[in-house]
Amino acid sequence: MNYFLSIKESCIVVFLLLAGCHTTLHTESVIKRDTNALELSLFYDLGDGRLDMSLERACLIASGVDTEKKMRTYLTKIDLLISRISHDTDIDKTSDPLAKAGKMFDWLQKNVNEGVYNDCYDIRDTFNLKVGNCLSYAIRFTILCRRFGIDIKNVFVPGHIYNMMVSNGQIQYFEHTHSDGIVKKMDKYNPQKKVMRDEELIAEIFLYKARNANYDMKYEESCKNCQSALMCNPDDNRPVILLLDNYIARKNYEEAFQYLNEYLSRHPDDKKSLKNVYTLLQRLCKKEDDKIQ
Repeated sequence: MNYFLSIKESCIVVFLLLAGCHTTLHTESVIKRDTNALELSLFYDLGDGRLDMSLERACLIASGVDTEKKMRTYLTKIDLLISRISHDTDIDKTSDPLAKAGKMFDWLQKNVNEGVYNDCYDIRDTFNLKVGNCLSYAIRFTILCRRFGIDIKNVFVPGHIYNMMVSNGQIQYFEHTHSDGIVKKMDKYNPQKKVMRDEELIAEIFLYKARNANYDMKYEESCKNCQSALMCNPDDNRPVILLLDNYIARKNYEEAFQYLNEYLSRHPDDKKSLKNVYTLLQRLCKKEDDKIQ
């Protein structure tokens, strides 16, 4: 077992380096100090850029479940929720996917949605306390839908997430944070909306954790969660910006500048949007490099 974990650690070191960490020594120390075996299993799974483990397991790990005993407890909670839905509705006798999703949505709204809190991204709170935000409610709905064989989608717009289902040419939307369950027109027709991959959902959990840690001035913790988010979704520049903010807050200007250079070398399309940050760091580091064209 120890030998197997050492292999995984080596894979994670390489992958973290690709995600933009700066030195193997620093990365190894972060992993050994702060990453538990379940997180290692998640990152190892994501090594090929695709999530193979179940969504519920991955989300629970990202939310902070750090032992198999705790994992079994939450998986049991999900099983019990499935049993309640089957008992209280005729979902098992319903063949139409849209109707099945609608029955589940209505049941959840009436029985286990007891509050919306913007920072309640943690799926553990959604299962324990019946509270959540758009992310955690959408993830719970996705997990339960898949258990019933329903192909549900998660839709991202800046600042919000909701669910969508397409069946036999029909589209239905599910909004968990509004009492009427209706997606706002501005979100439904937002030109920036996109269907999320599971890996991106996991990244959102880590990004929420990173933001909260940054707000609490826990910059090292925020950096770790930014890097975790980038491992799940390496093309998202939001964790990059937050990571730079953490470095700047600690006055690690050289490290921030090095990181930004490495990131832009892999994502040249972001040069324009990050030009002001680059210029600021360049000045702080007193560098004389040419400005980004």
